[in-house]
Amino acid sequence: MNTKNVSTKSIIDCSPLESFAIDAGIVIMHCDAKGKLVSQEKSDWLMDLLSASPLIRLAITSNCAVWNSQSELAPVEAFQGVWLVPVRQVNSRRDSGLSIGVIVTDALVTSEYLHALCQASGADVKVIRSLLASFQPIATHDVKRIASMFQFAWNAYTASEENQNTMESVGHELADSYEEISLLYTITGSMNSVNHPKRFVELACNELLQTLPYEWIGVQLRIGDRLPRIGSELVFAGNAPSDISETVKSISNAIGTSSIISNYEDSVANKLGQATIIEPILSDGSVIGVLVAANKQGNDLEASSVDAKLLSATAAQLAIFLENALLYEDLSATFLGTLEALTASIDAKDKYTCGHSQRVALLTAQLAQSAGLDADQVDRFRIAGLVHDIGKIGVPEHVLTKKGGLTGAEFEEIRKHPEIGAKILKDIPQMEDILGGVLHHHEKYAGGGYPQGISGEDIPLVARMISLADTFDAMSSSRTYRNAMNRTAVLDEMRQVVGSQFDPELAELFFKLDFSKWEQLMIDHQTGAPRNTERKAA
Repeated sequence: MNTKNVSTKSIIDCSPLESFAIDAGIVIMHCDAKGKLVSQEKSDWLMDLLSASPLIRLAITSNCAVWNSQSELAPVEAFQGVWLVPVRQVNSRRDSGLSIGVIVTDALVTSEYLHALCQASGADVKVIRSLLASFQPIATHDVKRIASMFQFAWNAYTASEENQNTMESVGHELADSYEEISLLYTITGSMNSVNHPKRFVELACNELLQTLPYEWIGVQLRIGDRLPRIGSELVFAGNAPSDISETVKSISNAIGTSSIISNYEDSVANKLGQATIIEPILSDGSVIGVLVAANKQGNDLEASSVDAKLLSATAAQLAIFLENALLYEDLSATFLGTLEALTASIDAKDKYTCGHSQRVALLTAQLAQSAGLDADQVDRFRIAGLVHDIGKIGVPEHVLTKKGGLTGAEFEEIRKHPEIGAKILKDIPQMEDILGGVLHHHEKYAGGGYPQGISGEDIPLVARMISLADTFDAMSSSRTYRNAMNRTAVLDEMRQVVGSQFDPELAELFFKLDFSKWEQLMIDHQTGAPRNTERKAA
């Protein structure tokens, strides 16, 4: 110990409790559960003098076992002039060690132990005795009172620290809970969009990425093609590597029902990043996909329990949504299959109209897509094309299958089918937005059509599209009274009535369509080949 430049100034940057102890002439030391002193960054001449002494170390070690067994810690005299006042450390665990308030009394100035202290620290006795005198050590008869005050202050301070820690912990938990509630609120608010599964999954990934600091977050499903608009692609938010899809797919196929949290250099971390969480998406105990948060960013590179909790909660919401989306898809497929069967039975009444409704549905969907409509509208317009002639179920069969021309009365029966069809479908909620196509597909752009004789933009868009598709297919098919026309002749004849019968803008789009799928469908219908009626996203 160098005593040439020592001073009696207090240690700087002290806590309030340490400042109180210094002002009271108490040196605070810390030891582990076995009494071994813990080195301290802050010190002054008195602490250096005491901590270097084997006598102090021996006294603390020998008394530590007794203190650990006491509920109320009692001060002890280490040797003449030095007292040890034990207190629990802030975390209050018995196995976490103790803090020791060392009280130096006036008896040390004249005690023979002062020489031993100075010898152990290499200090000059005269200098230390002078420092102690100016230090004004505590009188021996005041030790118990000062010790009691120190323990009371320490316990009050530690209680305050514990309360502060508890408040901070509760604050963090509340913040985490708020993030979780906010995330789930946003996600659940969109759970009714079961006909847009990809959009919902993208929303969930984006919301998670805004909450958690990962490079990317994605969902990989393993449900085959049961949700065509997602399929087997990796849906993600963030910066996922371009070649990561197959890796995630292999993990998705191999994962069990338990989550994977990878923080170290294992197979998952090596492939997806240093801190990665993979949460299975479960339906009735079976894995239908995985939710992945990959390669954590920022200062904290450990995948935490809070991260895992948020992913688990989101995976549970995704599972509920996907179950509903799958149910919706199954019901939609059943509904569509029923419509196809119904329209096919109507078309089958006449061998010349076999498959007409499906072909009109195909052309209507192609035209809607060419006109820039979104996928949902394209799908709805396709259904409208499929059911456009459903009203023919109310037309006498002998009129529908009559060879040769129709009488005026028979033609009036045929003209009723748009209204009959609209009446059949009007009470079905899913058909409300396409009734206009069923009712008005025989209207003419310049007016004079049926059943209402409306014109121009008053004719619903879907009806104007069906009119083009219906006319093209009818003229391209053989009838009892004429043979089918080739495509060039059909299109030439249709061009002659653009503006009078057809919407000019839609007609131009229609003439530019790729008719190869329609041609294949026509061949299938004519040969009786099996047809794929699976609904596909346009």
